Amino acid sequence: MFKKFISIILFFPIFLLAYQNQVDSIIIIGNKNTKDHVVFREILHPVNNVLDSTILKEDINRLYNLGIFSSVDIKLENNIYKVNLVESFFIIPDLVIDYSEIARKWSYGLGLAHLNFMGLNQELYLGGAFIGEKWFAISLNNPWITGDHVSLQSTLYNKFSDNPFYEYRYHETYFSLKSGFYNGLKNKFEYGLSYYRNKKHTTSELLVHENEKNIYKYLSFEFDYQFDTRDVYRDPTKGSLFGFNFRYSRSLIEDSPNVAKVSLSYDKYILTSIKYLHQPVLSYGIYSSFKFPKFSDLPIHEYIYIGGEDYVRGYSSDSNESPENFDIDLEVSNVIYNYIELQSTILKKKDYGKIEFGMDGFLFVNSGIGSKSIESLNFNELLIGYGMGLKFYVTGPPPISIMIGFNPYGQNFIHLED
Repeated sequence: MFKKFISIILFFPIFLLAYQNQVDSIIIIGNKNTKDHVVFREILHPVNNVLDSTILKEDINRLYNLGIFSSVDIKLENNIYKVNLVESFFIIPDLVIDYSEIARKWSYGLGLAHLNFMGLNQELYLGGAFIGEKWFAISLNNPWITGDHVSLQSTLYNKFSDNPFYEYRYHETYFSLKSGFYNGLKNKFEYGLSYYRNKKHTTSELLVHENEKNIYKYLSFEFDYQFDTRDVYRDPTKGSLFGFNFRYSRSLIEDSPNVAKVSLSYDKYILTSIKYLHQPVLSYGIYSSFKFPKFSDLPIHEYIYIGGEDYVRGYSSDSNESPENFDIDLEVSNVIYNYIELQSTILKKKDYGKIEFGMDGFLFVNSGIGSKSIESLNFNELLIGYGMGLKFYVTGPPPISIMIGFNPYGQNFIHLED
């Protein structure tokens, strides 16, 4: 009897501690516009179980990744799993200021984004540029209609763009419908159909090749797969992202080529510890893209420019700005590209009354090779660039980066990236 009494005395503090850390119920605070079920479906911590700090952290990240909250905090108080949210401004004006390194033009315009349309985490966008490269776009994206993240996205896009290398002016029209689903939390599948029309307005008699058409029309099928273990999508500190993309474009114009593209990518993020740096993250990535048929049969709008903001920073997309005695072709259809980047917080992301703002600095080294056929990929034509930059985080849009890139030939270029 005495031994049982002693056992009860010893076990009681453990039982009391476990009870105090048990989640009996979940409440949401702060979602004035967002529907409750949009929040609850992201919360995976079980009720009537002892608090698991790992699941709590993952719940915070999933809610933050929705992009509609400027602050997310979860605490256990009196056995209640309290989810405290600060909603962002959902209707955000988009001041369009963009520089195209290929067209060598600034574009200006206005847009309007509703990041939480109808309180369902739907994103509605309407906007365009009216000076420079003129474009107009409207899109509606619902990331979770039913089932396991079954999504639906529609986009209508119209643009007048330039290719100064061939003195062509394009009129592009694009419409797409996409849907997708998850398998678990890490496997994401997306597929879609799209219509693309490209009509050229020739300002010069300079032709790329005799097969180039004045008008192209395509019906495309696209498939995308991602295996995603990142903690925070907009600014990961750990995890990885693997992606596979396939697009097949069937020509609706006689004698125009069908086009296929296959892409593979992998990004890895590691939170490190370096003296004098705040939350330094080391990231590495590799990307490859291959297009068919051969380069000489591709339309101009399918060309890739390996130098510049999209790939190897520290170079220009314009071969006329290449260094002396530089014989590497920057205009290609196949690319293998990689980067190493060290990023550290300068201004920690903070909620300023429904608006989050933060700033990071980063150093980078990137390299890549390109070719006009897979067989002619040559590592002797490797481009290497390096530099530094600043990355700005604001609630809503993706981060904006301003960077200066250098190359071994003594050149430097400023790149603006969003």
